[in-house]
Amino acid sequence: MIRINLLPFRAERTKENVRRQVSVFLLSLVLLIVVLVTLNGYLAGQVEQLQDRLDGIRAEIKVYEERARQVEAFKKELEELNKKIDVVNQLKAHRKYPPELLADLTDLVVPGRMQLTRLNFSRTQVSMEGLAMDNETVAVFMRRLERSGRFSSVRLSRSVQQVVQGVEMKSFQITCRVGGGN
Repeated sequence: MIRINLLPFRAERTKENVRRQVSVFLLSLVLLIVVLVTLNGYLAGQVEQLQDRLDGIRAEIKVYEERARQVEAFKKELEELNKKIDVVNQLKAHRKYPPELLADLTDLVVPGRMQLTRLNFSRTQVSMEGLAMDNETVAVFMRRLERSGRFSSVRLSRSVQQVVQGVEMKSFQITCRVGGGN
């Protein structure tokens, strides 16, 4: 009988299987390394892209912060201008007050019998000093002030006999509130 030695064939087949497994392992390892390097490059590109985008956004934020500061400065200037406009409007509204008050007083003075020597006024109160021929003239003037509707709370503060250029006259001081009612 012929005997065939199959031992080297089995050993060869085992070596071949080992070589194939090592080759598959090495190819898998190389493929894994290539995939990891490619993925790393892709992610590095993404990181760089996002970093560039972040830098752009930070630059935009700086621009908008500067604009916000400018807007705040403009708001302050606008507020100051509005205050100035309000003051001007108040002055315009009140500029007619003194001439109107003087015109009203001119109509109320008893002609030829009295004269006003001093007039102090505010928005709410008027103080007048003057000379009159007698107490009756002062009383008539005070009644005219009360009836005018422009003045209220008419009060005689002082009335003193005084000689002016050789003529005896009454020096008086009257205070009253501006506006009817009270």
